Amino acid sequence: MQNHDVCPCGTGKAYLDCCGAFISHQKNPATPEELMRSRYTAYTQVNIDYIVDTMKSPASDNFDKEATRASAKKIKWTGLKIIRTTHDSTKGIVEFCAYYFINNNNDNKKNKLHEVSEFRFENEKWYYVDGMHN
Repeated sequence: MQNHDVCPCGTGKAYLDCCGAFISHQKNPATPEELMRSRYTAYTQVNIDYIVDTMKSPASDNFDKEATRASAKKIKWTGLKIIRTTHDSTKGIVEFCAYYFINNNNDNKKNKLHEVSEFRFENEKWYYVDGMHN
């Protein structure tokens, strides 16, 4: 992505001034919401290495990197809506809906992922640690 491209996460900011700075490891997300938005953006790019780098147990316990990469290649993400976000100095919650289409699916049905994600601050960084789908 170019700096003038709008970031996929929905903030309206330029990619490199938003999630691009996190994905390229120029800086760390300061809040669970920034991390969640950057993870969404990484999924839009099929950047599974970033997804792995930003998760800890229990989320990482049975994470299959290659299966996730194969699945991500079949999905076209179309939008992100943050419903609520809270955090203190060590843990946080972000509830969101992410919208997508499955590529090669002829019914053109828009799908929705509704999740309440849990985050933990550890070693000066936020990590995704768990999520519950609704």
